Amino acid sequence: MIDKTTIKFEDMPRALAYLIEKVEELNSKLESLNDPSAPRQAEWMGIKELCAYLPTRPAAQTVYGWTSAHMIPFHKKGKRIMFLKSEIDKWLIGEQLKSIREIESDAEAFCARKKACKP
Repeated sequence: MIDKTTIKFEDMPRALAYLIEKVEELNSKLESLNDPSAPRQAEWMGIKELCAYLPTRPAAQTVYGWTSAHMIPFHKKGKRIMFLKSEIDKWLIGEQLKSIREIESDAEAFCARKKACKP
């Protein structure tokens, strides 16, 4: 490390080498942040965070209704309801996993077409 207060002409090569090293460190950190293949830590949200994250800013009661109807992907640990940001993003753009109701509806439609299942 060099003295930051005064840099003399003869210290310029060392100062430049130091700056290049720091720029390379910053560049590698930025690349790791922007690398989509790098493993990302799961981002979890509670009800309040989800309401603030969703574009329509629904009320918490609305989100509770969606979870009880299995219309939105959620995880429940005891009484606490949590949402995984990646699942919410997929749900928002329509690439969500099917809800229990949708799976049941698809199964009923399949059975009605095939007449292989008994009511």
